[in-house]
Amino acid sequence: MFSMDIKNENNNYDVLMIIALVSINIFWGASFIANAIALKSINSIELASIRFFIAAPVLAIVSYFLKGKEIFKIDKKDYMTFILLAITGVTVQYILQVSAQNYTTATNCSLLINSSVFFIMILSTMLLDEKMTLRKLSGAIIGFLGVALLVSKGEMAFDLGGHLLGDILIIICAAMWAVYSISGKKISSKYHPLTILNYTFILGTIGLVPFYFMTPHMNIMEIPMDAIAAILFLALFCSIVAYIVYNTALEKIGASRVALYIYLVPLSTIIMAMIVLNETMTVLSGIGGLLVLTGMYIAEKK
Repeated sequence: MFSMDIKNENNNYDVLMIIALVSINIFWGASFIANAIALKSINSIELASIRFFIAAPVLAIVSYFLKGKEIFKIDKKDYMTFILLAITGVTVQYILQVSAQNYTTATNCSLLINSSVFFIMILSTMLLDEKMTLRKLSGAIIGFLGVALLVSKGEMAFDLGGHLLGDILIIICAAMWAVYSISGKKISSKYHPLTILNYTFILGTIGLVPFYFMTPHMNIMEIPMDAIAAILFLALFCSIVAYIVYNTALEKIGASRVALYIYLVPLSTIIMAMIVLNETMTVLSGIGGLLVLTGMYIAEKK
């Protein structure tokens, strides 16, 4: 009876973690809508910088009141790991994404960024000893095909011509997110998720500061209210809440499983665009969405 209770508790925790992962990827999907709103008033690097100018201190203050100053203690030998997390998860990650959009199409960006799933699977197999099962790989491939249908709407809009630089930058971003995920997983058993995130955000934000001042930016007091609301959503929900859940999930259920939920981002973006921006979904996009969910079900089924 005791072992059954433990098993039920573990199953319940797993279900809660899955719900949390679905929720944060919905947030990340909605972030593209928030970006579109904010970018009507401010530029891309300005948006990325202000997002973390808010997120980093808020997270630090909340962490201090919840856990005290002990939450900020780390070993000196782990400094380079935290710098790597900051570079791959915040500073260079967002700078490259912003820059890539100047050289490639939105469709290419949306599709190629999901290649991070395969990078994470490969690295987790090589460095974390996570098993690459046929079921998991099949689910990832089916899900990726679904993403391709979603973002292209069946119009074969993926364009290799004239976008090589932008496409390469996005693939680098995907690879960097894999490095962030694997690095975060490797130290997740040693540090609380709040410790990892605080140093990632603080160091990552410091890295964004020079880029913010090197590019044109508005007086913060002059930013319109709709843009401010979008930035707050990005900072509080897409950064603090989403990153906490993501890093916790890396520790609890493994990098390769967590990676699959990234496929929900384009699906939730399209659904949110229908609700907020009155955009339409084609039949092929709907089929793509079903493929995403089918691929995730196959990979997750036990």
